[in-house]
Amino acid sequence: MDRIWQWAWDRYGARYSWAIYAVNVSELLSVYLALSFLIVAFERSDRYVEAAAVTVGTVLVMVCVTNLPGLGGSRLVERWAAGREVDRAMVLDATYAWSRTVGVRAVGANAVSIALLFVVVGGIAGATGSRLVQYAILGAASGISVVLIAVHSYPEGALRPARVALAGATGMGDTLPRSRPTFAA
Repeated sequence: MDRIWQWAWDRYGARYSWAIYAVNVSELLSVYLALSFLIVAFERSDRYVEAAAVTVGTVLVMVCVTNLPGLGGSRLVERWAAGREVDRAMVLDATYAWSRTVGVRAVGANAVSIALLFVVVGGIAGATGSRLVQYAILGAASGISVVLIAVHSYPEGALRPARVALAGATGMGDTLPRSRPTFAA
């Protein structure tokens, strides 16, 4: 993933939050499409196209709510990458603030969005009553568990190229411990 993030930063620095959004959507879409199709298959329905359409819409909105591309701290990074005059230390601090808040938003947004998604997909597939309640519980649990796997490492990895570019040759962060120590360390 480091190479993908570095490529995205080099190519789309001024719109980097949207690049993060696109990668995030592509990763989550495959997971939630598979789960939605399992619900349709479990209900012995043939409404895969409708389930796919609802899933795509839900994932697009959910990731937008989670990442807030082009807003807040990510906007400061993009302004700096576009060559506008912004304090590097302030932008670097904004990357850490953004990565901390995205985790909280991700857990909440995924729990609610995927619970609603599974209820809607179950309804499309013909489920009723208690089965829809079960799909809501399954959706909330799935949404939370998918996010908890990467809630910290994903945004940190995505923001690493921006942080390296921001620090440049200033030495900012050199005294901090590293997640991957070198052989010399």
